[in-house]
Amino acid sequence: MRRALPSLCLILAVPSFGAGVDFAKEVFPVLQRACFECHGAEQSKGGMRLHERAVFQKADHAEILRRVALPRSDKEAMPKRGTPLTVAEIQALKTWIDAGAVWPETIRAGKHWSYIPPVRPALPEVKDAAWSKHPVDRFIEARLEKEGITHSAEAEPASLLRRLSLHLVGLPPSVNEVDAFVTAYRVDADKAVAEAADRLLASKEFGVRWARPWLDAARYADSHGFQRDDLRDVWGFRDWVVDALNANMKFDQFTIEQVAGDLLPNATPQQIVATGFHRCTPTNVEAGTEPEESRINQVIDRVNTTGTVWLGSTLECAQCHNHKYDPFTQKDYYSLLSYFNNTQKEAERSNPKTPGSIKFDGVPMALPDGNLNERRVALTSQIVDMQTKIAEMEKSIAGSKSATAQPTSGSTALKPVSIDTESGAETEVQPDQSLLFIGEAPDKDVYEIEYKLSGGRISGILLEALSDDSLPGKGPGRGMANRPNFVLQHLEASIADSKAKDAASEALSFGKVHASFSQSNFQASGLADTNPTTGWAIMPQFGKSHWVALELKQPLDVVAGARLRLKLVQQYGGGRVIGRLRISALEGDVVASLPDGEAEAPAPKRDLRLVKLQRQMTALKKQLTDLKPATTEVMRELAEPRMTAVFKRGVYTDHGEPVKAGTPGIIDAKADEAPNRLSLARWLVNRNNPLTARVTVNRWWAEIFGRGIVPTVEDFGIKGVPPSHPELLDWLAVEFMESGWDMKHILKVIVTSRAYRQSSQFAVSGSQLDPDNALLWRGPRYRMDAEMIRDNALAVAGLLSSKQGGVPIRPPQPDGLWAKVGGQQYKYEISPGDEQYRRGLYVVLKRGSPYPSFVNFDASARTACVVKRSRSNTPLQALTLLNDPVYVEAAQAFAKRLVKDTPVANVDARIQHAVKLVLARDARPEEAKVLKQLFDQQRKAGGDDKAWTAVAAALLNLDETITIGG
Repeated sequence: MRRALPSLCLILAVPSFGAGVDFAKEVFPVLQRACFECHGAEQSKGGMRLHERAVFQKADHAEILRRVALPRSDKEAMPKRGTPLTVAEIQALKTWIDAGAVWPETIRAGKHWSYIPPVRPALPEVKDAAWSKHPVDRFIEARLEKEGITHSAEAEPASLLRRLSLHLVGLPPSVNEVDAFVTAYRVDADKAVAEAADRLLASKEFGVRWARPWLDAARYADSHGFQRDDLRDVWGFRDWVVDALNANMKFDQFTIEQVAGDLLPNATPQQIVATGFHRCTPTNVEAGTEPEESRINQVIDRVNTTGTVWLGSTLECAQCHNHKYDPFTQKDYYSLLSYFNNTQKEAERSNPKTPGSIKFDGVPMALPDGNLNERRVALTSQIVDMQTKIAEMEKSIAGSKSATAQPTSGSTALKPVSIDTESGAETEVQPDQSLLFIGEAPDKDVYEIEYKLSGGRISGILLEALSDDSLPGKGPGRGMANRPNFVLQHLEASIADSKAKDAASEALSFGKVHASFSQSNFQASGLADTNPTTGWAIMPQFGKSHWVALELKQPLDVVAGARLRLKLVQQYGGGRVIGRLRISALEGDVVASLPDGEAEAPAPKRDLRLVKLQRQMTALKKQLTDLKPATTEVMRELAEPRMTAVFKRGVYTDHGEPVKAGTPGIIDAKADEAPNRLSLARWLVNRNNPLTARVTVNRWWAEIFGRGIVPTVEDFGIKGVPPSHPELLDWLAVEFMESGWDMKHILKVIVTSRAYRQSSQFAVSGSQLDPDNALLWRGPRYRMDAEMIRDNALAVAGLLSSKQGGVPIRPPQPDGLWAKVGGQQYKYEISPGDEQYRRGLYVVLKRGSPYPSFVNFDASARTACVVKRSRSNTPLQALTLLNDPVYVEAAQAFAKRLVKDTPVANVDARIQHAVKLVLARDARPEEAKVLKQLFDQQRKAGGDDKAWTAVAAALLNLDETITIGG
């Protein structure tokens, strides 16, 4: 029996009480709903109070159970009004009472513990004062002593530094750093740990490591999300987060600038960039989306995210009705929503009459770029030099030609004078003479278009299929956004000498056909025949403009005013029709008249030197035209605020009671009367707000220990798991606020504690009493996050680039992944040089197709706010580490590094060096033996290089390599 007592104590310490009944989730909400109104702190009808632990213990439990089980018709039935208890609720209440009616001290009626402002508690008395000199350790040791559990010994110094380095900067320590730390630790352990923490907290890599969990919470991504998952620029916000963390911006200011930096007096550009936090919301620009519904969904997401990140509350449960468990009313929800309801739209229809014309507008802001003018001057100088070269080349060519006049070459864009379509599609003639087809794409279509000619000799017809932002995928096709292809099966052309419809016309006969690009099974040459199974299409190059030139078999002289009549047959089906096109008449040498880009047919003889220079000039001019400052999405307030009302049952079109901006009544801290986001931001970090400091330090604690003091880091409400160490949580929250909201200070407090420095090794005694390590009898041990695993491998291999900031990078990934995602089609080009070896934080995140190796290690697609990632353990993870190109290359580079670092070919020494690089410790004899056997085996099969690569790959795939522990 003596052995069972500690187990009983532990059971009573965790949130599940009674025989399988969870008091916080199954009993307390029932009491709160059905009993406290009449039998609570304010009323005691029948002389009975049930609102807190002490008074409930004195109540007649049998009478309570009898009354709640009576039929509603009985005058003694309880509750007198409201919803009667269900059979399941009555059974849960009975089971709880039969088990002793255990009521945790942390749960109180009226106000849940988390809604009461924290007060710094006194440090508890402990028996092991020597181990508990640190304030954090006093709370940890007091709880361990209470439960009869012994704390673990300190981790080995080398392993401790690795843990510290991974936690604070996300990278492994160097061999020299390990050696220096071990030496210092032997002299003064506390000082060595504190100095190492200071060094790491001051590193610029700190901001990169700690930006990752914040960007998860901010749902930062580089694309819209939803089906039309086009890319967008918000990376300026990502860089702001890294810089702010490195500068140790105090968390209250960090909060204010992200929620309302644009509303600060004399806001700086960087303070406005910070508002990208709430511009990271996914944006639905699918064809047919209602813009107002899309906007409202974004505003709702901003409310829910704010509730999760700063309040640790499930506010979304009050969107359709009063919260079933926590004291948030539906009116509270929409009062909070009012703060976010006054920003500009991000999606709107380009044509209000056309549902499919919705497009992303965004609210971009130019990022400061000091190098922009230098690049503009350099490009202008290159263009001037190129103009000189072209003039000299033209003069040289002219001098070498015979006196015989050569026919000039060129093209003239034609303006359509009449358009007729089989589907009756609406069209608009654009300023560049192109024809834009508006509205939903028909299944099939035939275009008949007539153009007026100015006379002269025609040698061919140029058809340009042009991209347009109003079209699905922003390419030239009108089909589905994920496959906006077109199939032009046949093009007929004729010339009439007058505009009369019955005027005789001469059919044009085409010879060679040239195109910028053709789909493999739909070659442009098929336009010249009448076969319905042939034609011109452009898969997979959907998102760009294309052209096709049809060369006449014989040039044709036409009179001024003659009409060119074209018939474009598009009968493939599935909406595969052209959305924007332009027709030009070609004169002279057809090939010389073609747009920039290689023709598929070989060009006749011409001066390729001049063509090359002209194309270089075109490229330079395009670079100059495109030379604009990078932009990022930000928040902007409307001049006139929108009216906000409660949505009945959460339906945005069904408005109920109008509401004003305001904060939940359960929280005593009050916001300023100004109904804007700045007022809300200041309320979030008000010292009297009981949630923000607790929620924030708890999330950092979870990031370090793998589990929060409140395990449900996203939910501090009644359904959340109560804190394992409530006094410690309050002590940290008060310390955080009194330090001036100093993040680095709190992190240093945590990592210098003895609790943090414990060995993470398994112990039978501790695991039997506390298998989840909720009471922290050992140090943290868990698998690294996806980005850290990649960064760790690249760092060990010597490949990692320390470059920070800028546009997202694209490391190797399987071909064709982005082609399967809706919206504009992007060619995934691997970043050049060292760019692809930058840290995982900078990897492009396309919500519809996130980086696959990160997905295998549970990275978020960031379609919504995430404050706690899951940690799975699957065979895919081992396969990724063995076969993903990034890890294969890392193993190869690691092998080369081993040879370079230890030029003397001593296998044992290299193995020791390899283990120390990866694990920061010496190889154990049995480990060295196994690695030596692997090396010998692989050397026989393929030589030294293959052998060292195999050793490197094995080390990178170790459980310990991808685990924070020690």
